[in-house]
Amino acid sequence: MALLPSFSRDPLMPVRIMLGLLYLPHWFYKILRMEASARFFESGGFHPGTFFLYVALVMEIACAIGFIFNIQTKWLGLVSAGVMGFAGIAVFNTKGVGWLWNLGGVEYLFFWGFCSVVVAADAWRREWQVNGKLSLFGTPRYA
Repeated sequence: MALLPSFSRDPLMPVRIMLGLLYLPHWFYKILRMEASARFFESGGFHPGTFFLYVALVMEIACAIGFIFNIQTKWLGLVSAGVMGFAGIAVFNTKGVGWLWNLGGVEYLFFWGFCSVVVAADAWRREWQVNGKLSLFGTPRYA
C-alpha cells in the first residue's frame, strides 16, 4: 500500500493542495501586518476590524491545514468559499465593483471560491459513493 494517495483515486488532490497553499501567504501577511490588516477590515465595512481579522486568521489557517492534509474538506471547502465571499465584499467596499483581478476586482476570489466548492462537493460525493451515507464529522473510509 502506497503512503501517498494515488492521483487516479483523487484527481482533485493537486487543486485541493494548491488551494491550501495559497492561504499561507495571505495568513502570514496578516500576521506580520496586524494593524494594517485590521484597518483594511475596517475600511471594507467589517467593524470592529480586529475581531474580523482574528476570525479571518482562524478561518484561513483552518482552510490551509484542512486542504493541504485532506482534513474535513467537505466542510472547509464551504468555509473557504464563504471566506472568499466576504473578501469579495471587502474588495467591493474598498475599490468598487470590478471583475479583473489586476484592476482590483474579484476575479481570483471568485475562482478560488468556486474551486473550494468543487473540492467540497467532491468530498461529499466520494463519501456518499464509498459509504452509502453522509456523516457530519466522521472520517470517511476513502481518506
